[in-house]
Order: sequence, then C-alpha cells, then structure tokens
Amino acid sequence: MVARNVTEGTNGVFSLKVVVIKAPAGKKVEVKFVSFSDGVATDGCPYAGVEIKTHADQRLTGYRFCSKDDKNTILTSTSNIVPIITYNRAGVTTTMLEYRYI
Repeated sequence: MVARNVTEGTNGVFSLKVVVIKAPAGKKVEVKFVSFSDGVATDGCPYAGVEIKTHADQRLTGYRFCSKDDKNTILTSTSNIVPIITYNRAGVTTTMLEYRYI
C-alpha cells in the first residue's frame, strides 16, 4: 500500500496529521520512506517532516525524516502498531510512504 499525506502549516503554527497502521495480531509492519517535498530538509527536521514510531516504547520520539536523501529507508516495527505523524509549520509538504505486514 502507498500512503500519501499533504500537510499545510502557516505562520509558525504546526499542522499535524496522525495515521496509525495496525497489522493483524502477530504481524509486524514494514514502512518504506518513498519521498518528501523539497525545501525543508535540515538537521532535526524542525520545520516539517514525518515521524515514524516503530520502537517498542511508542511514547518516545520516532525516526524523523524530511529529506529526499532518506528515500528508500525501510523501518520494521517491533509490534503490530505503527503511529505515523506528519507535521509542518512552513507551507505545504507531501509525504509518501509504502507499508506492508510481515
């Protein structure tokens, strides 16, 4: 499956969108970072990005991406649930991910 998400933020106010992928019990989720909009890539992704929480403790910060240089990065969850957060405070960005159950 491919997930595409458009997030628009203005005037330094964050726009957030949260998607939760839930695999069947006993399965894990593999998420592939396909693409992200140009123009916001910077260390720490403070302006816009996508955060993918594949850790066992999902209260912690997940992996953050905001650069096309991260294309084809694959993450595998430790459970059957993966929260994905897109955020933006710098205009309009598009995030594209692929995921599957394994």
